[in-house]
Amino acid sequence: MNNNYTYSQIELDIADLVNQYRVSKGLNSLEKINHISNVSEGHDDYMISINTLTHALFAQREENLRTTLGAVAVGENIACNFSTAQSVVTAWINSPAHKANMEGNYTHFGIAVRTNPEGKMYFTNMFVRK
Repeated sequence: MNNNYTYSQIELDIADLVNQYRVSKGLNSLEKINHISNVSEGHDDYMISINTLTHALFAQREENLRTTLGAVAVGENIACNFSTAQSVVTAWINSPAHKANMEGNYTHFGIAVRTNPEGKMYFTNMFVRK
């Protein structure tokens, strides 16, 4: 398990906005786990490498989090081509499937944002219940 992760400002802002949204709905706020952010970062790197937004290989990420963290539930939101934390979180809120993850019965999360060589940002926000 990799316990080191350095959060960028946009990653911290997204985490704060997701928690603000959850609290506004009467839900618990989520605690960041660096390992989840590292798994999220790996998925951003994968999407950048194939130049496609995809949930491919989710089962492998889910198994990693189940085995490493003892997760009993795992969810994932992804996005690309947004430029601010607020714009990507708003897009997730406006998408029923992404909103369901944001409102899900989770306890922890991780977030990673990576930029491809052309400057397009990729976002992976993974949710875990332990």
